[in-house]
Amino acid sequence: MKGDFKMVTETMHLADRGDTENALNKPSDILAQREVVFLDVADESIVSKSSYKKEEDPRVYKSQKTGRGPLAADWADTCEPIMTCYKMVSVEFKWWGLQTAVEALIMSYTRKAMQLMHRQLFCDTDEWYGMTMDELRKLEDETTKNLLDKRHKQLENKTDFS
Repeated sequence: MKGDFKMVTETMHLADRGDTENALNKPSDILAQREVVFLDVADESIVSKSSYKKEEDPRVYKSQKTGRGPLAADWADTCEPIMTCYKMVSVEFKWWGLQTAVEALIMSYTRKAMQLMHRQLFCDTDEWYGMTMDELRKLEDETTKNLLDKRHKQLENKTDFS
């Protein structure tokens, strides 16, 4: 596949309500091609009943450190302070006959993964709020290591044919 697949995610965080037209400073030809999708972290419709966890629900969670939450239906219009996480995801899959379907599938999974991740991040506020940048980087490194270890163990279990 080498050069036949490419996925790039660009991110900008701004203290606004999602109303910055070109947060990532893209040229007009790119803006004309984009699809703007608003991901609401309080929207529970993406969470299956079997994977629902009350402690990961922004409509229920209340931060002990900040007092933020739970998020009401109109949280995006009323919460203070507020931040929008602008993301631009570009996907290229260059296989004739599969390109459109695979790119659409990747974008669908990416939307859901990002929405779930940001729901969890909001509900984990008390774990990271008040940390220094050095402490945050250490937490990121530990989390990355733990996720890699978990993934390796899962792969080992799937390839054990004994």
